[in-house]
Amino acid sequence: MSAGAPPIPRVELTHAPTPLLKLERLSQELGVELWVKRDDLTGLLESGNKVRKLEFLVGEAFAQSADTLITCGTLQSNCCRTVAAVAARLGLRAIVALKGAPPAEYDGNLLLDRLLGAEVRFCSDAEWDTIDEILEELAVRVRRRGGTPYVIPESGATVAGALGYVACGEELAQQIRHGAPDFDAIVITAFSGGSQAGLLMAKQLYGLRAEVVSVPIAWEAARVRDYVTGVIDQARRRYGLPVEAPREVRLLDGYQGAGRAGVERRELETVVRVARTEGLVLDPVYTAKAFGGLLDRLRREPGALGPRVCFIHTGGVFSIFPFRAALGRVLGGDGLVES
Repeated sequence: MSAGAPPIPRVELTHAPTPLLKLERLSQELGVELWVKRDDLTGLLESGNKVRKLEFLVGEAFAQSADTLITCGTLQSNCCRTVAAVAARLGLRAIVALKGAPPAEYDGNLLLDRLLGAEVRFCSDAEWDTIDEILEELAVRVRRRGGTPYVIPESGATVAGALGYVACGEELAQQIRHGAPDFDAIVITAFSGGSQAGLLMAKQLYGLRAEVVSVPIAWEAARVRDYVTGVIDQARRRYGLPVEAPREVRLLDGYQGAGRAGVERRELETVVRVARTEGLVLDPVYTAKAFGGLLDRLRREPGALGPRVCFIHTGGVFSIFPFRAALGRVLGGDGLVES
């Protein structure tokens, strides 16, 4: 990633480059040229941004001779499903610790976890409060039966995981050099902020002109900013990358809503609107919150991010299915034809 720096372990998994799509009708409505980088199409069951992170996380796991990937998340965790898919693809075992009780029937990402062969450890709320201890307990069990575990924190939120979006930023810079629009702003969903940290490093390493902006969907702004700057500092120290944390980490704040796992009607309305306007499906938990926040900001301040904006769609399409009842209520009987 940087001349003179030692090679960083990596396993190529992403179907790249992911395409850029102009949202014609929303662009006309907003008076801003609005594009989407389709990182929901990275491959391995449309696994979004998590595949990019896992290229480096699994590279590190292989460097440690690991044969089992262990991670954690909510019942509908995109990261857990992606870990399961990557493990199946590479001939590894996967163990996922999920917050919640076993449901009456499997659905969405949880169904795919099981279909892909992952072992599932369901955790009560009390157990989730000690999730690091649960992950270590699972790692000990793997060692006892002769395996070598590699633990991936929730959402792949490590400095190694953030390198996936350094690679994404490099890819985007190459697309621009080959004729794609030179964006004024690149906007991405933020849980912890690791993907934004990666893009900010790519901005320095590969000459991206665009401002890199995130929309927090759970953590408060100060926590996201601290995480972003911390990851960039770690990358400089650990990998020798010539990067520095920016003076300002730009966010569109105030769109966290009901928090990470909570979904309100406005997010479902965003899912429906974007699907019907542009034929693009967002997930209610992550991208709909962030994209809805971006649309709100552009309506109120059309010039806030410049005349040409790119939103990175980080995936999560399978998360839509557990919300089918709530989506059905939003959709209602709005057609001309009665069934």
